[in-house]
Amino acid sequence: MTPSSPVSTRKRVRITISGDSMTATMVLYKPEGDDRPITADEVKEALAKEGVVFGIDEAEIQRGVDEQIYVTPIRVAAGLMPTPGVPAKFEYHFETDGQRTPKEDADGRIDYKDINFIQNTHEGDVLVTKSPPTRGTPGKNVFGKEIQGPLGRDHQFKRGLNTAISDDGMTLTATASGAIVFSKGKVSVNDVTVIRGDVDFNVGNIDCAGSVKVTGNVKTGFTIKVDGNLEVEGNVEDSNIEVQGNIFVKGGFFGEGKGFMRAQNDIVLKFVEGQRLDAGNDIMVGGEIINCTVAAGGSVEVKGSRGKIVGGTIKAGKSVRAGVFGSDAGTKTVIYAGYNPELYREYKDVAGEIDRLKKDGDRIKEALYSLYRLQMDNKLPKDKQAAMAKLETVQKQIPVNLQELGKRREELEVEMQKFDNATVTAENIIYPGVKVHFGVVYREFVEEAKRCKCSFDAGKVRVSAIID
Repeated sequence: MTPSSPVSTRKRVRITISGDSMTATMVLYKPEGDDRPITADEVKEALAKEGVVFGIDEAEIQRGVDEQIYVTPIRVAAGLMPTPGVPAKFEYHFETDGQRTPKEDADGRIDYKDINFIQNTHEGDVLVTKSPPTRGTPGKNVFGKEIQGPLGRDHQFKRGLNTAISDDGMTLTATASGAIVFSKGKVSVNDVTVIRGDVDFNVGNIDCAGSVKVTGNVKTGFTIKVDGNLEVEGNVEDSNIEVQGNIFVKGGFFGEGKGFMRAQNDIVLKFVEGQRLDAGNDIMVGGEIINCTVAAGGSVEVKGSRGKIVGGTIKAGKSVRAGVFGSDAGTKTVIYAGYNPELYREYKDVAGEIDRLKKDGDRIKEALYSLYRLQMDNKLPKDKQAAMAKLETVQKQIPVNLQELGKRREELEVEMQKFDNATVTAENIIYPGVKVHFGVVYREFVEEAKRCKCSFDAGKVRVSAIID
């Protein structure tokens, strides 16, 4: 065979480079006639001719040659992808978590003196320091060209009231003296208004842009709205309180059941009876929750083995913990753990719509029956004919709508059963009459259960003993 024959000039190895130059593939073509076999060196020469010098996979080349894999792309070189750098970080020069909650002694009592609920700062104090993002580790493409590692993700300060960002963007500083409010990553400094004595008719309702400290009690029927934190050294009686930060009441919250307390962050108090509480984060109580309606985006905890939750409804986005649930009188007490209010709201709306459509279907069926009887007797007026046609159209659509709503209800039921470590823990006892919910699945206790933990497992509420 002469060198100019078609066999010897035919392309035996084809190299293809990806668009991002990060991979190279080979395709081998079966030698024809008396042409020599393809070798690994021949493939390497083809790679070198294309400029591929990095990440060559000699094992794959040899496999393709030895197994005579023809007309099939095989990746024979791969670049090294760069890795991103470390993202920007913030160092907060104040407490941002639950470390400011009251401490519990050996008897389960809370020392309310050992707490500084409102954190104060002064003008010029550095509140937050930022560490800039770092450059990532470089990579290489198959041509051996270095690819710069991407910069880590940058994060900007969430600047609130009375704070300023430095010219270099690395520090957040207080521009006024006051109380630090930290909510959803935003830092603000609010003035603290001190009410010396009670909130009563001498003071009136309070609507404050800063934080408020009340040295006495909050009397029945008053309203407090605060953009920062609220601290009450005494009790709160049947009042409406809405706070953007935290609420700390050294006494209790009680009355005739006409009060409401809402905080975007935490609520901490000694006891609560017959009232409504709503917290974006956690609710911590020092003694008892009696016949209350409580909702927390985080956890609900009644401190100590003597802490009680008796009666009412408790809903927590995470977990619920107390010493005692219910009472020996069988008081109805309903607990929801892993509670998602948006899912429950939609589930309730969907269930209501299904019920409405079924009732509409029954009414339409009765109406059509009457119209059909008139039609059979040739007594159906012309104006009723159009109404009958419209009712028939609606009747046909109802099963379609019910099917869609039923499917959505099933989806919501599945979503409401995803409870990532949600628990209900009784450090002492759960009495009969207590019902524990995880989504639409629940367990109603008919016998006492001592020192136990409830969790969701395989579609059921599992009750296990607390091990010391």
